[in-house]
Formats: sequence, structure tokens, C-alpha cells
Amino acid sequence: MEKVMVGKMAVRASPVVIVGALVNGKVNYLTLGSYGGMSMNPPLEYISVNKAHYSNAGIKENGYFSVNIPSSDLTQKTDYIGLVSGKDTDKSGVFTTFYGTIDKAPMIEECQVNILCKVINLVDLPNNEVFIGEIVETYVNKECITDDRPDIKKLNPVMLAAGGYFELGNRVGNAFSDGKALIKK
Repeated sequence: MEKVMVGKMAVRASPVVIVGALVNGKVNYLTLGSYGGMSMNPPLEYISVNKAHYSNAGIKENGYFSVNIPSSDLTQKTDYIGLVSGKDTDKSGVFTTFYGTIDKAPMIEECQVNILCKVINLVDLPNNEVFIGEIVETYVNKECITDDRPDIKKLNPVMLAAGGYFELGNRVGNAFSDGKALIKK
């Protein structure tokens, strides 16, 4: 198989998320492609946010952020939220806002999944700030639950890859299981 050098670029697909924060007491949302899980116990998530973003100050001020996972039908609004800055544009009316038991970060009713995180660490990178948050509460739309678990196909999250938005494909294997067939006994 022939390989081609394409330079110094990351080749990945990332879930698109909308981060919610209160900035100076106002609801603000920000679209990110730099998000992921870090640990199951305790449950930790990270978001990597460019230092120039308006939301950073609110996350630092309140110590909380929300991660909202939009489905593909919200792609246009998700893209818009990432194109305009909360410094200049009030984005609070784009979605319906709700709060969990802690009112430190807004969450989006229209998103299938909402995760409230308490900041436990901040990593300062040259251009970004990585907020590491412990999950405090997670909400999933009831119709997206199968066998008491969130159903990824029903969630239909948007993926960011190669400058475009994509829907998730079909299941191709079982994690922590399929590879067992290759373990020599």
C-alpha cells in the first residue's frame, strides 16, 4: 500500500459540540470540534478553546460549562453559532435554553445530549485553553434511549472532518470484545 506525505495535518473526525457558558450573566454558545472524554472514573471531558473566544472568560468566572451534542438537523444553527462571536452577537435566542440542578452553565433543549461539567483544571497552551471538566449531570432525550443506554444511531451526532460536517455511519464492531479473538491463549 503506497503512502503519501500530506504535511503536518491532523486527520481525524471529531464530534461537533456546542459549549454553553454564562458570560457576564448572559447566555452564550460556541461551536467546537475539539472535545473528548478523558476518564470514566471520575467522568472527565475536555474542551479546547482558542484563547480569543468570548466564552473563555465566562467559563473561568463561573467554573462550569455545558457540552451540547447537536444532531444533524441542527447543522446550520450549529455552524452559525461558530461563525459569530458573542462579543458582537447575542446568540441566546438561537436555541431554547434550560438549566439543570446547577444554574452555572446554559444547556440547549434542542440538542439530544446535554452534559454539565465543573472545571477541575485548565491547561494553558500557546493558542488555546483546555478546560477539563468533571461531569456533574448528563441529560439525554428519552426517545434516544435503547435498553437504558443512549443509542448513538438515534442521537445522530454531527462529525467534523476535512472541513465538512458528516453524519455517523453504521456500527462496524464491538468495543472491548471483537479483538479478543486475536488474543493467544
